[in-house]
Amino acid sequence: MDLLFAISQGAGLAVACGLAAILPLGVLAVAALLGWTPGALAFADGTPFLAAAWVAGVVEAAARAVLPIPIRIALSAAGGAAAFEIAAGDQLPFAGLVAGAVIGAGTAWTTTRMADRAIAGGGTRWGVTALVAAASIVAAALAIIPIVGFALVLVALWAGIRSRRDDQGRYAGLRVLR
Repeated sequence: MDLLFAISQGAGLAVACGLAAILPLGVLAVAALLGWTPGALAFADGTPFLAAAWVAGVVEAAARAVLPIPIRIALSAAGGAAAFEIAAGDQLPFAGLVAGAVIGAGTAWTTTRMADRAIAGGGTRWGVTALVAAASIVAAALAIIPIVGFALVLVALWAGIRSRRDDQGRYAGLRVLR
């Protein structure tokens, strides 16, 4: 059962890393310190990791406002890989790196498109960035609850499919002009 919980937490945290790449590691560190992560690596409950994750997370979340899309996606892939491995590495060594990278990158692809649409629709760049960072913290906190991480993956998958379908419908009439 611990393995299932660890995989769920790792997958959910990788989804949260798609929103802001490093902030979910701070939530993971708090959960590990409280003993809520059965598969976490040993260093995850240390105070140095906790402090470093929160400081780096806040800096990275603020920098996302000005980073190009490919770099945001790459950072989220790296953050997702790290979050999944740190959360489930004691129960599932090294397999979480690939799964976390794929989940983090996929979620980042969807959320960067949504955030950029919100900015293009009149939202301020820093306001949208702050909302996305707050959503990342909420998603990471939800991911700590056993089995909820799997639901977060399904929600991210649904949002990606819906975003892709919206794009295809939006430009459908332009194909006639070829």
